[in-house]
Amino acid sequence: MQVLYFIKSLFAVAQIQFAPGERVNLVRRGSIERTDGYVLAQTDKGVLVEWPRAGSSLVNSTDLTVIV
Repeated sequence: MQVLYFIKSLFAVAQIQFAPGERVNLVRRGSIERTDGYVLAQTDKGVLVEWPRAGSSLVNSTDLTVIV
């Protein structure tokens, strides 16, 4: 049973935390879909992002990258 937990841990994706006000891009399947979003809040269901031209949306945290 320990071996199964170990193998499962190799494929687990850590929940990424975003601070309110951080600038982010939406990247899916290797291409940028939306740019210059601002994080409003993060919940268990995803990250609420305000986009400059598309309003706001709830996005999976694994699809976001931080703009540095």
